[in-house]
Amino acid sequence: MKSLKILMFGWEFPPYNIGGLGNVTYNLCNALAKFGTKITLILPIKGESNKLKIIPTNFVSIKGIKSLLSPYLNEKTYQYKYSLCKEEAKIYGTNLKEEIDRFTKRGVKIAKHENFDLIHCHDWMTFPAGMQTKEFSGKPLILHVHTTELDRSCNSHNHFVYNLELEAFNKADKIIAVSNYTKNRIIKDYNISKDKIEVVHNAIEFDGNKKNKPHNRKKIVLYLGRISMHKGPDYFIRAAKKISEYMKDVLFVMAGSGELLPEMIELACNLDIGDKILFTGRLKDEEVKKIYESADLYILPSVSEPFGISALEAASNGVPVIVSENSGVKEILKNCIRVDFWDIEEIANKTISALRYSPLREEITSNAYRELTNISWKERASKIVSIYRSLIN
Repeated sequence: MKSLKILMFGWEFPPYNIGGLGNVTYNLCNALAKFGTKITLILPIKGESNKLKIIPTNFVSIKGIKSLLSPYLNEKTYQYKYSLCKEEAKIYGTNLKEEIDRFTKRGVKIAKHENFDLIHCHDWMTFPAGMQTKEFSGKPLILHVHTTELDRSCNSHNHFVYNLELEAFNKADKIIAVSNYTKNRIIKDYNISKDKIEVVHNAIEFDGNKKNKPHNRKKIVLYLGRISMHKGPDYFIRAAKKISEYMKDVLFVMAGSGELLPEMIELACNLDIGDKILFTGRLKDEEVKKIYESADLYILPSVSEPFGISALEAASNGVPVIVSENSGVKEILKNCIRVDFWDIEEIANKTISALRYSPLREEITSNAYRELTNISWKERASKIVSIYRSLIN
């Protein structure tokens, strides 16, 4: 069978990660390459291409475009990054839209010198490049939706971004959604036909080894992710307040960075639990691994979570997981505790139960391990290859 050649536009890649998309892109490309798929991956990067994490195959070629683009940018944060560039800033757009246009032009220029069967784009900043490449090449366009503007903004959306997503969804030949939760949002909020959307859940590579937790110390309850409105960090802190009223030997860890970090620190102080919460800031990969190994419980209290790969990561480290009903990961991780993100009492009660009763924790983690053995990037890549072939055969 003929090898497929894919032109892929992404917007982050290890080690320059802000969210989870970088690791997803890395793992997906690596898995696709094992099926003989040849990928040219075009990325905005802030450093040097030779410092990107190496994919151990010659089937993936990475072409970096020096850019200020990164996940979760808005005009305010873009202007701040632009102001730090001094003379170098002359090569960048003076605002976010101009910089997206610059990346698009550079990406399309690269694409015109590539030989490919299909275009695969990850999330909104890459959509203009995908649409313009489809226009000049006539090749099919796949949009891989990891989140939408309505998820990120909790429905208080930027009209420019929403309209860009809407245009791209209509022009795409196929949309890959990371969950049924996301698929349903695209159908309802963008009026896109369900027949255009395929669901391919994210995955992790799980070694199957059981992790043992330390004993005779404070219990650790973990929040790990971007500290943004749609992730529900305030619900975590308010639940921590209630939990601490019943359990004195619990340390709450809020790991990650984001625009709401100062506000969350202030909230913890106002609730008089500043001494019970550790704010770590952004962690390196090895630090993330250590914090998972130390945690006794992981909470994902998102207001709107298209997937939530951190829940799989926590479960793979033997950590029982509490996830919001408004998350995609619950579709494949059945052995977790589910809560309504807004119900602080419910989050607190279920956290206390899980911390106090070790048989409950053991049952959840053991059953989750069994589920994780069937969740692999190889299986996800196989499904995506089938989608590719359905568009070009």
